[in-house]
Amino acid sequence: MSARYHLWVSGCQMNDSDARRLADALDDAGLLAVEGFDDADAVILYTCSVRQNAENRVHGQLGHLKGLKRRRPHMLLCVTGCMAGADKEELRRRYPHVDLFVSPMETEDLACQLLAAAKSEDHCAPAPSPRSHEVPVSVGITAITGCDKYCSYCIVPYRRGPQRSRPAREILAEAADLVARGAREVVLLGQTVDSWGRDLQPQETLASLLRDLDTIPNLSRLRFLTSHPNDFTDDLIDAIVTIPALCEELNLPIQAGDDEILRRMARPYSSRQYLELVDRIRRSVPDIALSTDVIVGFPGEKAEQFDRTVEILRAVEFDIVHVAAYSPRPGTAAARKMVDDVPAEEKKRRLHVVEGLQREIATVKNEALVGKTVEVLIETRAKGKWSGRTRSNKLVFVESDQDLRGQLVQVAVDGAGPWSLRGSLTLPS
Repeated sequence: MSARYHLWVSGCQMNDSDARRLADALDDAGLLAVEGFDDADAVILYTCSVRQNAENRVHGQLGHLKGLKRRRPHMLLCVTGCMAGADKEELRRRYPHVDLFVSPMETEDLACQLLAAAKSEDHCAPAPSPRSHEVPVSVGITAITGCDKYCSYCIVPYRRGPQRSRPAREILAEAADLVARGAREVVLLGQTVDSWGRDLQPQETLASLLRDLDTIPNLSRLRFLTSHPNDFTDDLIDAIVTIPALCEELNLPIQAGDDEILRRMARPYSSRQYLELVDRIRRSVPDIALSTDVIVGFPGEKAEQFDRTVEILRAVEFDIVHVAAYSPRPGTAAARKMVDDVPAEEKKRRLHVVEGLQREIATVKNEALVGKTVEVLIETRAKGKWSGRTRSNKLVFVESDQDLRGQLVQVAVDGAGPWSLRGSLTLPS
């Protein structure tokens, strides 16, 4: 009987991408995917460490699996993802029932380790299994792992290691395979994806990779995230203008609008430099949709410094703002050297200020699209409605009895809220 496996995935899109690649490798080796823990011979947990509540969720799952491991001692239990990049000796002491801790820096060997463990049991894999999962219409591909930036609040460089670009040939082959299996949009992923290729020999650029991806037949759209302001160069602006599949949408985290807070965050740019970059992008791509990330309540952030962040959010008018209240992550420079001195209630207030402002801005932007026709790539159907996204990454709902999955359709927008649009299919002329 072939060995059976189950993947449990939490956290970011990079974990989704890495888990999909592992599932393909296991399927190709003849293992069988199963829906739950109880039927699996191997359980692999992809974990996240960005925030404490993400780690708490993993701790809870590992506690649940302790009883299952006791009942089924031959079940292989593996933990990978960011949590596995922590102190492995401490993890082994806390969770002796886990067989493998595989850090993100070691995942190239993960499939081999799992296959070796499966073959050591009474299993056989005579032939490849059917691929165990449907490829999403919009699919993420990890282009670059790790990070060299060491922002003072971020644990990722300590858990995922230094920046490592995947070779272009691997990314292109993976993208072509996914498109052949039904994907229509590829999203290149990385902690600082715009620095892709700088560590390769010879050096390459993200712009050149995007141009190569654009030649894949039946690939309708391209995106990339997350970008770092210091690495976003003019050739990427030109790429957005000239590459047909590349969407006019960009995630460009600012994190704070005050220069002293940016310095304490170890973000190596000023608010002025960030705004100059935004202006340069918008001069070339006037209709670009911009999203950003913001942390409120960072250590030492005074009320007037937070107000500067609000001023920039109001001035730029981002399409999407991902906002989080600061919480210390053990092991980071901020946790070691700074006092978490902004009261929880004040953090909550600042969070609500940003959320309220963004609701106002997004409502105005979306209501301006009512009465217009937009191109939507349909992704999924739920509760009788299809949903998909515009090139500017706006979520659109549409009702239709047709099978629209994976299709580019024209939608007449007849309603809007702050976070989505709704409309109806336009009839071909």
